[in-house]
Amino acid sequence: MPKLNPLPLRDVRIDDPFWTGRIETARKTSIDYMWRALNDEVEGVPPSRCLQNFRIACGQEEGEFYGYRFQDSDLYKWLEAVAYSLETCPDAALEARAEEAIALIEGAQQENGYLNNNVTLRGLRPWGDVMTGHEMYCAGHLMEAAVAYKKATGKDNLLGVACRFADHIDSVFGPEECKMHGYPGHQEIELGLYKLYRVTGEERYLKLAKYLLDTRGHQPYYYDLESEQRAALGEPPVKYFRDHGPEPYSYQQAHAPVREQAHAVGHAVREVYMLSGMVDVGDACDDTLMEAAQRLYDDIEGTQMYVTGGIGSMGDGEAFSFPYDLPNDRMYNETCASIGLMMLCQRLHGATGEAGYLDTLERALYNTVLAGVSMDGTGFFYVNPMEVWPERSQKRHDLRDVKEVRQGWYGCACCPPNVLRTLLGLGQYIYAAGDDRVDIGLYINSSATLTLGGGEVTLRQRGDYLRQGKASITVEQGSGTFTLGLRAPQWCHGVNLTINGRQMAATVAGGFITLKRDWQAGDTVEVAFDVSPAFVRCDDRVPFNAGKVALTRGPLVYCVEQCDNGAKLWNLLVNPTGAVSETALPDSLGLATGLTASGARQSLEGAPLYTEDRPALAETALRYVPYYCWGNREKGEMMVWVRER
Repeated sequence: MPKLNPLPLRDVRIDDPFWTGRIETARKTSIDYMWRALNDEVEGVPPSRCLQNFRIACGQEEGEFYGYRFQDSDLYKWLEAVAYSLETCPDAALEARAEEAIALIEGAQQENGYLNNNVTLRGLRPWGDVMTGHEMYCAGHLMEAAVAYKKATGKDNLLGVACRFADHIDSVFGPEECKMHGYPGHQEIELGLYKLYRVTGEERYLKLAKYLLDTRGHQPYYYDLESEQRAALGEPPVKYFRDHGPEPYSYQQAHAPVREQAHAVGHAVREVYMLSGMVDVGDACDDTLMEAAQRLYDDIEGTQMYVTGGIGSMGDGEAFSFPYDLPNDRMYNETCASIGLMMLCQRLHGATGEAGYLDTLERALYNTVLAGVSMDGTGFFYVNPMEVWPERSQKRHDLRDVKEVRQGWYGCACCPPNVLRTLLGLGQYIYAAGDDRVDIGLYINSSATLTLGGGEVTLRQRGDYLRQGKASITVEQGSGTFTLGLRAPQWCHGVNLTINGRQMAATVAGGFITLKRDWQAGDTVEVAFDVSPAFVRCDDRVPFNAGKVALTRGPLVYCVEQCDNGAKLWNLLVNPTGAVSETALPDSLGLATGLTASGARQSLEGAPLYTEDRPALAETALRYVPYYCWGNREKGEMMVWVRER
């Protein structure tokens, strides 16, 4: 199957009743809000001082470095989001603000190309702490932002900064005897180097990305050698989750060579970022990297992923734990991790053409990723729980990261700008195209212009996918012989297909309805997927969900909230064989559909702590809302998995 690539953002226009509002909120509210947060102008939230660090590095202000060692990356992700906004919606004022930020970045760069405020302002030794320093992590986000800004504006200023930094890194790291033989503690640079290679054509960047993957996990462990060097220089030792996991450095996925790793372990974001880089580099020059990435993805999707597309079940280290360990109240499910999962799935589909990756992408997007930002665009979840008891979160130290309301900002603010760049770059996830094939990955009302069958074609999507399961794709302009791949979602139990009004057999193979024909302007394909509500159960190796069900409808996972169902949600029981009715949601929660199911509430009110009494049962209706919109009304309890009656 030929390689399928996402379309350039400028060639995709989203006009969707569900998504347009969220994207416009990101563009009109979140961009400015985050700029003010980075400038410490939002009251009542943890300070960032990210831009202050850059101003100090430029000599515009005096002071000391503040924040996490990866604080620079918050600005880079914000710039990448801005670039996506500019590519689809030019804005002179926003571009001027971006140029202001880029000037600070240029001013902070050292003559040799090195750029990291944490190291420079604190007087640390560059590349002296590759395991925890996040220098390459920040560099990767800079490279991604630079490529996006170049594509959006045609300007080379930020790209020049990124290339100078990449050239510096290439002069320091590599297989040559005179270079350092290390690899980053937090993967990300591999993605940035690959994008830099694609836009510049510079082979050194691809080779460096491959080297950083190839050398990872080989013994003697580089991090051990680094520790010995620090000791020899009289520098303080670094111990950062070295023993987190079954083997040394499994937290950083550096416990074994990447091709030999059998299970997803360690920090969840690092894992999926690494796998994304392995697909990029593997697709370009090494199939064995691709095969390893597929194997590790299968382990995640098959044994370590929540029904919402959340990953990373352990709060300690924001990490994977072990297969089927998927607790509901003390998981982590970092928003960034599901964004990384989306990135991985997009790449795997492009390389293999397999539809299952797109199903996981859709699951993560509509549930965990979308839940990571409030409807008004100014509140954010870092952790995405499956159930919440607010008092417990407030009073138990081991649940302190589980919030019942979205936060205005975080001291560790990696998730807010990551959500921003995902929403504003959403057009990259809808279509994937090769020479004579285009796949519809997401059913989102939009238009796309691309070259197919030797000619330029404009496709237009319309329909009400979320509420009715319907989508139509029209060849608006152009003609030619090409293949149209329509993803048949795994959750769908039936599909209706028409072409130009004529009923057709919907043959699904490999997760796609594949239609190859000589297309003409005006041709229209209509699909209707069965979006009936469904109760799903969990593998019995997951003890936390035994005897419980989750309610879904189409790509959406649902939950119950206290504001609709009263307190003590754990006393609810739902009847999975009863009728489920659809209800309208409040306007504040968007255009998705609410659901009501029959069930009961049990009660032992007034009984002693332990009793032989049987609980009373009272019939009740359980009111469900989509998981993505929980916590947007009142503070209270929330639960996804409910006991079966």
